[in-house]
Amino acid sequence: MITFNSIMLTLIQVKTNGDIIEKNVKEIAPQTLYKHCQFKSSKDFEHIHTFQKCCDGESHGYMVYGKKSGRANTENKYDFPPPIDTLLLFGTICIVKQIDNEYVSLTAQDWEKMYEELFGGFEDLDGSEEERSMDSEIYSDDDYTKEGYLKDNFVVDDDELEEEEFVPEEEEQDVSE
Repeated sequence: MITFNSIMLTLIQVKTNGDIIEKNVKEIAPQTLYKHCQFKSSKDFEHIHTFQKCCDGESHGYMVYGKKSGRANTENKYDFPPPIDTLLLFGTICIVKQIDNEYVSLTAQDWEKMYEELFGGFEDLDGSEEERSMDSEIYSDDDYTKEGYLKDNFVVDDDELEEEEFVPEEEEQDVSE
């Protein structure tokens, strides 16, 4: 049995451009969620998937609602976690949260934590400083170009380029005779 709260709750809207917006609503009811996504009717609006998580004996469900069909150029650009990462969804998508079959508020911060867990965590790709420092143990500053590339003959400075004169094939044969 699903119960409905009468206090203000927060749900997540995922806009077509991928932006996440928190929206305060009086009630969360599956049959009226399409209105929170700015759809005029509930036609083709459906429950897409529920991501489950258990915390301290409680069952947390993150329910995704939206449309699997729609007009061209209204595709939702958000990168959803598996198993719905391959689905093409249209328009604004709603995400609501339930704890033990009762709707509760879902903030953008809560969703971001769950999103990271669903993808198995993310690495901090801002480790370029660390990567360079490991290289610096092997190479000195003189081994790098002014642009920061390692001088390994793969990347050549512009001032090192030599232009070769093009000799047509016919002339090459004449020279060798």
